[in-house]
This record gives sequence, C-alpha cells and structure tokens, in this order.
Amino acid sequence: MADPARDADPSIAVSDLSLGYPAHSGGSAFTAVEGVSFEIRQGSVLALLGESGSGKSTLTRFLAGRGDEAGEKASRIRVNGGEAQVLGVQLRGIGRRARTRLTAHVGHLAQDAGATLAPDLNVGDILLSPIVERNKRFDRELLGEQIAEMMDIVGLPLSKLQEYPYELSKGQRQRVAVMRSIILGPAVYFADEPTLGVDANNRPRIVDLLGWYRERSGATLVLVSHDIGMLEALGQKVLVMQQGRVVGEGDIDEIFRQADHGYVRQLAQALRATAYDEVAEA
Repeated sequence: MADPARDADPSIAVSDLSLGYPAHSGGSAFTAVEGVSFEIRQGSVLALLGESGSGKSTLTRFLAGRGDEAGEKASRIRVNGGEAQVLGVQLRGIGRRARTRLTAHVGHLAQDAGATLAPDLNVGDILLSPIVERNKRFDRELLGEQIAEMMDIVGLPLSKLQEYPYELSKGQRQRVAVMRSIILGPAVYFADEPTLGVDANNRPRIVDLLGWYRERSGATLVLVSHDIGMLEALGQKVLVMQQGRVVGEGDIDEIFRQADHGYVRQLAQALRATAYDEVAEA
C-alpha cells in the first residue's frame, strides 16, 4: 500500500464508486452511493450538494478515511463497487495502519461537530489535543500564534480559550470545531456543513477561515454545504447528488444558471431562497 503523497494530483480520484451499509436489526443492506465518478485537482475546491439522504455525508466520510469509525457495525461504510484514491492511496481494502497514515494528512469535519466537543476540556486544550496526540515536541510559540490568528478570523476573543463547551453558544462551539479540524494542516479537507448552527452574521467568518487556510496551505477542499455565501466565495466546481447518484456537475456559476436537470434547478432556487435565514446567536 502506497504512502500518502501530499502533492498527488489529482488529490482525489473516484471511479464508479458504490457505497452502502450492512443489514441490521432485521432490515436489508442499504446502498447510499451508486456509480459515482469524479476527480479533484490538487488545491481546488469542490462543493457537494444534495438533499438530505442523497449520500453526501457517506461519500465524504468514506473519502476522508473515516468509514469504519462509527461505533456500531451497522454504521460502518462498505464498498459495493468501484475505486477511490485519496493522495494516491487506494481506499478499497485499506488496512488499519495505512488508514492511520492517510488520516494524518486528511482532515474531516463531521456534521454538527460543535455538539461533540470534549466537555471536560477547555477550548485551548480542545485545539491543542490533536497536536499533542501526534507530536509532544511541537513549537508552542508558533502554534500559539496560529491559534490566536484563527481566533481573530472567526471573531472569538482569546479569553474563550479558558472556557468550556457548555459556556459557549452553539455557533461558537461550531467555530471551535472548524478550527480544531484544520489544526494539523491537512492536505485534503472534508467539511460537512461547516456553518451549521452559526448565525448569519458569523457564517462569513467560517468562510474567511477556510479561505485563509487554503491560501496558506494549498489544501484541496470538499465542502458539503447549503450556505450559498460559502459556495459562491469558495466553491469552484459543484457536484450535485440525488438518491446516491450524481445528477449535476460543473462550474459553480454555470451549473446553477444552465442546469438541465430539474432537481438541480430546484436546488439552486431553494438555496437562494433560504440564504442566511438563521437568527443571530444569543
């Protein structure tokens, strides 16, 4: 099994990929992604769109190397067909050791990650913990400067580093989760609804953070989002999924303007109708 190549181009290559979940509790096996193919060039940004249940989260969790992370066996993703490579590493049949090497270079923000922050750690320790787990001899001064810069970008005062998740609003917890997910400097980064729970005034701060990170790292980004502001600011290419299949693909402007698939047109209209509709944080 090849070691991850951070400069691999394309960063992600998917060919006729089908993913599913095993049968459980008397139910039958379920196919979540079917016959999906695409490539993402190094350093580019892909926006992955689709209604709930379209297969977006399954696809991104698998490509991020987190397909087996779920505690319950029924929630572990199975490959039913096709191939997928990330940073030159073949994901089908990947072993635990190779997966660990890969995920050292691949970041993943799960949906509603702010709700799963460690309750017994303050914000500073939450941000530091991924670094400490990987390298006990890190440069504390350099990391401190990076954290301070990120806190400024997302609009959180440094005093928040001493607070615990229960002392933060939902939107503040989500901003901490996004910072934590990029702290290791991944070459490929998957974010599932990064602005979820963040109010309209602060969503652009998440966009700014991800733009800052991409500019300084050259990382490849895959964003699952219904935040039209984020898509227009960061997205270059769009992949639209419905019922596990790709029903639209192309440049972000062209695909919404010249969509030839009815669902893609409906999705574009819905995104614009609901843009920035959440209330401000308390």
